[in-house]
Amino acid sequence: MLRNITARALDALGAAVDQFEISFQFPSALLLLAMLLTATPATPVHGAPPRRERRPDVRPPKESKTVVVTSARTEQAIGDVAVSTRVVDRAAIEASGAESLAGILEEQPGLQILRSFAGAGGVGIQMQGLDAKYVLILVDGQRATGRVGGVIDLARFPAEDIAQVEIVKGPGSSLYGADAIAGVINIITRRASRKLELDARARYGSFHTSDLSTTIGGARGRWSTRWSGGWHYTAGFDRDRSTPSTTGNAGHSFNASQRTEFRVRRDINLGLTADFQRRDLHGVDSNAAGAIFDRSNLTQTASVSFIPEITWSAPARLRLVAHLAYFDDHYVLDQRKSNALDQAQRTKDTLGQLGAQYDHMIAGRHLFSAGIETQLEYLSTPRLATESSDRQRFALYAQDEWKVALKPLVIIVPGARLDLDSQFGGYGSPRLAFRIDPAESLTLRASAGLGFRAPAFRELYLAFANPAAGYRVAGNPDLKAEKARSATAGVAWRISPGRTLTLDYFHHRLKDLIALDATTLMLGSDNAFQYINVGAARSQGVEAALAIKFTDVIDAEVSYTFTDARDLELKRRLPGRPAHHSSARLRWKHPSWGTSAQVRAAVFGKQFYYADNDGDGVEEPLRVAPYANVDLRVAQDILGGKLTFFAGVDNLLNAGDAAYLPLVPRLFYGGISARIRTDLPKRTRKP
Repeated sequence: MLRNITARALDALGAAVDQFEISFQFPSALLLLAMLLTATPATPVHGAPPRRERRPDVRPPKESKTVVVTSARTEQAIGDVAVSTRVVDRAAIEASGAESLAGILEEQPGLQILRSFAGAGGVGIQMQGLDAKYVLILVDGQRATGRVGGVIDLARFPAEDIAQVEIVKGPGSSLYGADAIAGVINIITRRASRKLELDARARYGSFHTSDLSTTIGGARGRWSTRWSGGWHYTAGFDRDRSTPSTTGNAGHSFNASQRTEFRVRRDINLGLTADFQRRDLHGVDSNAAGAIFDRSNLTQTASVSFIPEITWSAPARLRLVAHLAYFDDHYVLDQRKSNALDQAQRTKDTLGQLGAQYDHMIAGRHLFSAGIETQLEYLSTPRLATESSDRQRFALYAQDEWKVALKPLVIIVPGARLDLDSQFGGYGSPRLAFRIDPAESLTLRASAGLGFRAPAFRELYLAFANPAAGYRVAGNPDLKAEKARSATAGVAWRISPGRTLTLDYFHHRLKDLIALDATTLMLGSDNAFQYINVGAARSQGVEAALAIKFTDVIDAEVSYTFTDARDLELKRRLPGRPAHHSSARLRWKHPSWGTSAQVRAAVFGKQFYYADNDGDGVEEPLRVAPYANVDLRVAQDILGGKLTFFAGVDNLLNAGDAAYLPLVPRLFYGGISARIRTDLPKRTRKP
């Protein structure tokens, strides 16, 4: 019955907003945005005088230890958010022993990490049964660039730079635009808050895996700054020695970043962030004809953001953002004993963004936010028919978080966004969310909205030929955006102090999916393929999680996810999606001893892939058996926590294979970290 109700609600929502699907003719979309902008009263409700208004919740509240920004694009205490948000804080990151964002997300409920070691594709993620191309990755609220095959490589983001990771599942296009169909992952980078902060870390493990990182920062008066750097190396690995090809890349990387803030005066703050990474990977590939290739991938990324922020006593805030990101990938495939199939491709992707967001708290009941964004992206690669292309995107968005009642707490959040894209036209993304707390221990949340994924450059303009394999692939400039109707509903029950149960339902229905289709009309070849809008899919399921704090030194969390993801055109399961996925974590930490231990486990049910192995033109299902991934880690603090020794093992059960589960084999590691902190005097603490 729940599925029927959800389907009818999504159909009604889709019918109500059909006018939002536009091609630069958008009066209905602008009308809805205008309604949102004018529906919020310009003066405090109930006739309350302006002087009695409270300042908006646009700065981290002192009474809350955890502040999030992703669900509303402005700072809120996590207990106040209307849209469910999961946070992995710095303490959890350090306890996990993760070296990058990929390791941080690996054991999170409802997420599946996917690895591809061929080229720069790297490590992607599945969320709520949808691929990585439907998950938006942000760094301090700004889009990460450099998708390869639809994947942002999660291994590009080193753990030493991350203060916390915010995970918002469900429709997010009403605030963030394209790609935020399954959800949004926002990386919040670390900032200095003490007079002196110094961290250093060294780790060595199997496959000659080596990691060195250091961070230094400080705050004094109006200034705060933090600088970090890291070097990482691995010799790679091979899960199938019967072939000349390798499974995991060998290589090294270097990264550096900084974050500086200066408070000009109490109501004006300036922020500047910058980062750079250089990664050089190597591997060996082979094909069915016996040719062997030495593969290398040199990837360089850089970004810089300038963020002025003005807060005044209206109460309101204006936040401006200027962001520039650069991605450069140099891919070389060198055939041994021949140059017939050699390849050398360089892909450069530059993304510039300008944005402004205005937040206004009205009568303590309406947190109204409205913003404008413009983006310019330029891509050059020999795989495009035109060798280079650019796109411009302009967007308006608005959202009102309305506290209808305080006891019981009732929050309604209408929002909408209009995106105009030079490649495919315009698209509107409305969303309606609500939260009800019928009791102090119970929170109910639900949301429904539309989303879209813009066609990638390669889908629009690709011109790729593989003479050895006998096929060609061409892009299609007439592609439309993929569209989605999504809904989520959930409950959080705080059973008792230290015990919380969450249960969430999700439903996504996608149409106009972009897929390769055999064609002879345009390319004149029996082995030619072109991207077209043809597919339709559905992903729905349930996620459940139970967090328990047994004592002051022992806590645990267990979760289970059921996913039903199907291709509605081919009437079969979507490949690589296990129907059943569970995870568990048990952590023990004795403060007086300085000793801690953690075990994490994830179990994935059977998965299906499809391939035409007998040459009859029909793909047969391939079944991948269930597997479990278990990680262990122990640590010992000495000198009051200034020095920590740690050791552990990843993938204890050695799960994985070379074809469908290219997991890193069992890896033992050990290391040491140092930490120095000097507190600021109270009179010089940052406001």
